[in-house]
Amino acid sequence: MTKRVLDLTGSELANISSREFLESIKSSEGRVVAAEIVVTSKPLVDGISNVELAARFGADIIILNMYDVMNPIVEGVPPEYSSISGISNFTQRFVGNNLEPVEEGKLPPGRRLSEDSIVKSLELGSRMIVVTGNPGLGVTWKRIAEGVETAKSLAQGKAIIFGGKMHSGGLKTERMFDLKLIEDVLASGAEGILIPAPFTVPSASPENVSRVVTLAERYDAVTMCTIGTSQEGSQPEVIRSIALHSKACGCDIQHIGDSGYSMGIAIPGNIIELSIALRGVRHTYKRISMSHLR
Repeated sequence: MTKRVLDLTGSELANISSREFLESIKSSEGRVVAAEIVVTSKPLVDGISNVELAARFGADIIILNMYDVMNPIVEGVPPEYSSISGISNFTQRFVGNNLEPVEEGKLPPGRRLSEDSIVKSLELGSRMIVVTGNPGLGVTWKRIAEGVETAKSLAQGKAIIFGGKMHSGGLKTERMFDLKLIEDVLASGAEGILIPAPFTVPSASPENVSRVVTLAERYDAVTMCTIGTSQEGSQPEVIRSIALHSKACGCDIQHIGDSGYSMGIAIPGNIIELSIALRGVRHTYKRISMSHLR
């Protein structure tokens, strides 16, 4: 029987296959925490990297943002652990990375989604490739769908392929919760869809989020509800409310973004608030305290 993410040890999170982990997510009833980290930002606390902080404050999944697969560097992490699999071992967590489907020349080749960057991500050990866009890049649902299709064909099951938006990305010409556009991403092969969590962007009502979850379930895909609007730096009660509404809507993974006091990592205390709201102190303290030798 598949173990829930709640029950996986650190070493299991660091080594589990993407296929097994996807089943673990599905069996966890909305109690999975993902933290996004901007790898180019200086560590929030001297002497420890932001990926370590995220792991120790309750994240099961770490998503690397602005990670250049052609020049893999994570601020605060020793160079010998800078590959994606290296970061998994360093943090004892499940680790993936973002790739952005933008026009050539807009981003460094190692961050822009292409066949080369997908292959390199897999070579570096990524088990989750997230096709999405950072603010101001105007990434469309169509480009996301095309990127998912390419990533799925190249990954061949080695990584879970997610596609979607955390915010509008500066684009005002398409609706965030347009079910037709979202279904195109799912039909392109996405095993996970990411959408803004309730109350994080205009129109992110629980009703709209629930409709996407229902649609994703028809494709046997999981849903990641994201906090990507700097609300990761809000009061703890805001985090709790977003978490509980996301869970009630049926979201499988609750994501917390990378901009707390500054760009880099959420306020670490809010990662633990998110975890406790979703799964209580029992599972949270287990995640943050478990020995790496288990």
